[in-house]
Amino acid sequence: MMMISTAFASPYPDHLNGDPNYILCDGHMGVAWYVDRSSLNVQKYAPPQYIIAVNVVTVPDADKGSTAISQVKTYRFFYNSDLVRMYVDRNLNDNWSYLDPNGSWAATGIVMPAGEIAFALAYNYKFYGNFGDEFYNRI
Repeated sequence: MMMISTAFASPYPDHLNGDPNYILCDGHMGVAWYVDRSSLNVQKYAPPQYIIAVNVVTVPDADKGSTAISQVKTYRFFYNSDLVRMYVDRNLNDNWSYLDPNGSWAATGIVMPAGEIAFALAYNYKFYGNFGDEFYNRI
């Protein structure tokens, strides 16, 4: 799992072009990913189960100041608050994959922080709560 460190300044802006609708969720090797707050769509509210869809935009060379969006991808997240488990549907085909809060960046990067932001935006509540204050303060 990638946690953006608070020990040094991130090379990626917290908000794309200073727009609070685009919230930095992850950055890796010059590429940054931003959750589009305006795309948030609560599809199921039936506690302890929730489904939220949100768009994530990709910005290559964000560490060099680029703000050009190269891709927009919609992800759906399923949450079970009783079990404290989050799942992602990467291709919008109901093929859910568990996002282990202790998983590798390869397995959880981009999507787990995006899912955490989506839940916090929808309910003003941390789901896994395993990111630092700097992460949650961006939201």
